[in-house]
Amino acid sequence: MKQILLFIAIILLHFTTVAQSQKDSLNKVVHERIKDIKESQSDNPYYTKEEKREVYTKEVNTFQDLAQPSEDSDLANYFKIYLEKKLLQKIDFSTIKWSSFYKHSSNNAYSFTIRMTFEISKTNKVTNCRINTGNKERDKKIIEIFKKYPLEKLGLKESDKLGKISVQLFAKEGKNVIIKASKFAVVDTPATIQGCENAELYWQINKCLYDKLYEHILKNLSLKTLNNQELRGEVIFNPRFTINEEGKIVHVNSIAPNETIKNEIDRVIQSFDQVVIPGKRNGKPQNTYCETFRSLTIENIK
Repeated sequence: MKQILLFIAIILLHFTTVAQSQKDSLNKVVHERIKDIKESQSDNPYYTKEEKREVYTKEVNTFQDLAQPSEDSDLANYFKIYLEKKLLQKIDFSTIKWSSFYKHSSNNAYSFTIRMTFEISKTNKVTNCRINTGNKERDKKIIEIFKKYPLEKLGLKESDKLGKISVQLFAKEGKNVIIKASKFAVVDTPATIQGCENAELYWQINKCLYDKLYEHILKNLSLKTLNNQELRGEVIFNPRFTINEEGKIVHVNSIAPNETIKNEIDRVIQSFDQVVIPGKRNGKPQNTYCETFRSLTIENIK
């Protein structure tokens, strides 16, 4: 009987050394494959509808308490000066309510607010800004305006470079969309694991966490279990889990090509015990949902 060596390689979906055209082509392929795997999640949702509503409501209430948005905040007055009114009037919330969390929220529970998230670079500049007003050109204009706002007015600290920062900008009240912006920024820092303590920026902490996790998966996957599946070639899988307020990994529920591989990936993730600091919101520990996509290539070498 010929001996079969099962060769496994974890391939990250992000490459930094390929040309831009290659990146664009790769991203298109990756997005299509991620779209396919997301469609498969309909049979294995991470949250029930009731859980989604509960998580969404809790998150919105926590954010509002910390951000204290107001029509008279300094950030609101800044946007009243620099944002054209016609851009504000064209915001249509029916085009924004797309998130999986929003889908199961009734109009009474939906917050009808718009936030911007961003990070801070090593040079103390705003970077990785994200906002969704339903129009990309409008989003771009709002980001351009925000980048000129003095960050010190949000009371940000040096340690906030470790987090993803959010501010509310707009809200719908009655039939009108108004500028109702945060008085204070809300900072979400990801969980930190062993070996990642020296990361200086938000994206570095996240990348380090997932890199270490996949080193753990690579070392601990059962080759026998995978070999018995007779599955060969490249497949994308979608690890999903939560790091709770105590820094423990809970509610592991991944998406994989079949149930056996899913259970094996879940088993390995559950054994990952290297979290040293849980995720936090403005310094207070909180549950942190984690999700990523990775490619697993399984080949026979005879």
